[in-house]
Amino acid sequence: MATPIASNAQENSAGSPTGPFLGLDPSSFDRILGEALRRKPPPSSPATSPEMLANNVTELRVFLTQEPGVVVGEIATTGPSTLTEFPVALEDGVVTFRDDGAEPDREKGDGVFTAQFKFDATGEFAALRADLAATIDALGEQQQNTGLIRRGPRDIVTTAAAVSDAELKMVGPLNEARKGLEWARGLRDSQDPDPLRAAQGLEINIGTTPFLRLPGPRFHELLPQRFRVEYLFDLPIFPGFPPPLPTAIDHERSLLITATDVVEDSARSFDACSGLGSPGGAWSFGHLMRELANGTGLTPEEFTRHWLSSWQIPQEANGWIVTEPARAMRLQSLVIDNWRALSPGGVFNVDYFPARLLAIVNRPDLADRIGYGTAGSAGEGRLVFGLVYHDPASNSCNPMNFTVIFEYGIAAGSCMEVKAWHRRWKDLDQFTVGSAAYNQALESITRAFTDHGSNPGQLPNMSSLSQLRTNETVLSVPWQLREFHLQQDGLLDLVTVKQTPDNQFNSSAILRTYLGINEAAILDDRHVVPERFPTMFDRFLGAVSNTDVSSYFWWVPNPSTTLADPLETRRKFSLATCNGCHSGETATQFTHIGTRDMATPAQLSGFLLGEDITVPQGGGIHHYEDLTEREIAMSNLLGRSCLLLLGFRPVPFVH
Repeated sequence: MATPIASNAQENSAGSPTGPFLGLDPSSFDRILGEALRRKPPPSSPATSPEMLANNVTELRVFLTQEPGVVVGEIATTGPSTLTEFPVALEDGVVTFRDDGAEPDREKGDGVFTAQFKFDATGEFAALRADLAATIDALGEQQQNTGLIRRGPRDIVTTAAAVSDAELKMVGPLNEARKGLEWARGLRDSQDPDPLRAAQGLEINIGTTPFLRLPGPRFHELLPQRFRVEYLFDLPIFPGFPPPLPTAIDHERSLLITATDVVEDSARSFDACSGLGSPGGAWSFGHLMRELANGTGLTPEEFTRHWLSSWQIPQEANGWIVTEPARAMRLQSLVIDNWRALSPGGVFNVDYFPARLLAIVNRPDLADRIGYGTAGSAGEGRLVFGLVYHDPASNSCNPMNFTVIFEYGIAAGSCMEVKAWHRRWKDLDQFTVGSAAYNQALESITRAFTDHGSNPGQLPNMSSLSQLRTNETVLSVPWQLREFHLQQDGLLDLVTVKQTPDNQFNSSAILRTYLGINEAAILDDRHVVPERFPTMFDRFLGAVSNTDVSSYFWWVPNPSTTLADPLETRRKFSLATCNGCHSGETATQFTHIGTRDMATPAQLSGFLLGEDITVPQGGGIHHYEDLTEREIAMSNLLGRSCLLLLGFRPVPFVH
C-alpha cells in the first residue's frame, strides 16, 4: 500500500547492483550466509481441515473396478493428519473420502483418503490416447522428435529436449516406461474404447496398477523434480502440444475478445475522443470506475483523480519512494487536461475519461484450489483499455502507449461452480461474435464481476477487483508497469509489482542467492517473490517495474555455482516477472494487447498467438502460445472430473 513518505525510505531506481547488506558486500554475503539461507524450510503443518488439504495433496489416483462406470479414487497427502474423512463435491454429488482403514481404504491413518464413485473412465481414456501415441513415438528406439511437448505452464519444448530433460530428471520412471513400450503400443492400438477391457487384454492388474495418476498441488514434496507428468497404467505420459481438447474452445469467443463489434458496441462501450458509443455503458471505463467508487463517499470523478494522483504525489511502497516529476507533468497534460477538455462544459465527468476498450478477457488458467472449500477461484475476468489523446489542433484521436487493465477475481467454492462459470463463457459459442445476442450474453457475464455487490465481503466497495495494472511509456521513459489495490478506505493506491524485485537486483549476488534458496519452488512453478529479502529489513520486491530496452530479462552471474539447473531456473524466474514477460524473455514489445484505432482490433503479441523464442541466456528454443494454453485450461475445467481437478494448479504467473 502506498503510504506517506517515511524519512528513511530510499528512492526507487533501476541502477546498478545493490549495496551492502548487514555490513557485507553482496559477494561476501552470498559466500558467508548463502548456504544457511538455502537450507530447506521445515515441512508445513498437517492438515486439520478439508480446506488445508489444498496445500497437502501430493497425488491423485484412480483405479478401475469390475463394475462399469465405477472406480476407486485415492487422494494422497503428505502424511497423517487429524482428519479421517474428506468430503469432495463431484459431478453426481458429495463423495466422502476416508482414511479409516475400512474398505476400500487400504490403511488407516496413512494420509491416503479413499472412496468409490462414478467416473467416466472411457472419456478419460479417449482423451489420453493421442498423448499416449506421442509418448510412444518419443520413447521408442527410433524416436520421432519433430513435435512439441508441454512440460508445464509456458514450458513447451521439442520432443527431443523433453526426453533429454526427462532422462536427467526422472531416469527411473523413464527406464520403466521404455520397458513397457510393447504393451503401451498394444494399449494404443486397441480398438476397444473401454479401458477395463483394454487392460484385461494386456493382463494389467487393475487392483494394484492405477488407471490414472496425477500430481497434486503438493507433488514436489513427494518427488522433487520438475517434470510433472500424468501416468496412464503407470506409463508416464508426455503431453503433445497442441493436444486434442476434450471440449473445443474458441479463444476469440470465450477467452480474449477483441472483435470491434464487441469492444465498440454502441450501447455498452464509449470512446470519449470520437464520441462514439453510450456514456456509462457496461463496458466503458466510466462504468467500471463508478462501480469501484461505490461506498467510498467520493464521486467517481474524485475517486479517479485520487488514483491519478499517485503519479503526481510521491508514493511509498515496501520502503521504496516513487517520485517522477517528468511523468507527473506529462500525466497532467496528456491525461488530466485531456479528460477535462473532453468532458461536457469542461467539468470532469468520469464517463468522458479518454480510455478506449481494447479487449474483454477470461483467464481460466488462474483458477485455484478447486474443490477444497470456499477459498476457491474460477480465475479472473479482465477488461483492457488504452488511453487516447485528443489533439485539438488537428481534431484527431491518437492512441497513447498507456494501457489500463481491470483484473477481477472470480470466487467459486466448489468444482461445479467453477464448471458453471466457464460454461457461461463456452455457451457464447452459440452466437455470432458481436451480434446482439452475443453481446447481451457477454454483458451478463462481465457485470457479474465488474459491478459493486459482486463481492459483499470486500468493504466498502463490495468489489471483485483483485488489482488494477498499468503499462505505459507515454509519460516518460523507460516503460513502466504499476499495480494498484483497493485499500481499507476503498481507494486505489499503489502497491508492489508482483513477482518482480526492484530493478537494481538484476544480475546481483543477492538475486543469485535468492534463486539458489528457491530453485525447487521456481522449477515447480510455485515460488512467490517476498517483499523482503534476504532479511526482514531488506527491501526486495519492487514498487514499480521498469523496462528500459525491449530485450530486458533477468539474469545472474555464475549461476552454476549455486543452481542445479541454472538455465531453466533463470528462465522461469525471469518469465514470471512483469518486465521479463513483457520484454526480452518473450521477445515482446512491452504490451501483449496493443493499443488501437477505432474500427481496428487490438494487435496481439506472438507470445499469445504462438512463437518460437531463443532463450536470451543459455540459448535453446522455447515455444510460447499462451492462448492455446488457456484453451487447454478451460477445456480441462469443463471436461475433466472434479476429482482430477483437485490437482489443477493456476499458472504461476500474474500476467
